[in-house]
Amino acid sequence: MAIKYGIPVLFQDVNEYIDPVVDNVLEKNIQTESGRTFVMLGSSEVDYDPHFRMYLTTKLANPQFNPAAYAKAVVINYTVTVQGLEDQLLSVVVRAERADLEEQRESLILETSANKSLLSGLEDSLLRELATSTGNMLDNVELVNTLENTKSKAGEASTN
Repeated sequence: MAIKYGIPVLFQDVNEYIDPVVDNVLEKNIQTESGRTFVMLGSSEVDYDPHFRMYLTTKLANPQFNPAAYAKAVVINYTVTVQGLEDQLLSVVVRAERADLEEQRESLILETSANKSLLSGLEDSLLRELATSTGNMLDNVELVNTLENTKSKAGEASTN
């Protein structure tokens, strides 16, 4: 009836299995014949109102839906921690009161992320050099240069 009259439907506590009977609804395989708009629900033709919406919710923290379900529907993760919510609210307030400070904070976050990525790459490079080094390590110019580069970059990231 909801599909026919355009009434939204909410399925609560859905598990990871979604019945294939609703595939045509999820895929929006809507057909029109002789001015009649309908969708196949199982083996039945059901009149379709374009205002119909179907919502599925789950209490699963990280649901492992069939990949096809992700292709057929919009999946939104509403899981939020208290700290994450506080950060979001603080960001909204600061942006309203002092947009310049919020932009500066965002650029610092991006810079910190880039620095962490750079340091991770340098650490990987240093470990690779150490693992492949033969003989006296102090004679390995490439290893010493990598170590110095890592040391200087780490010093710059920590002083910024």
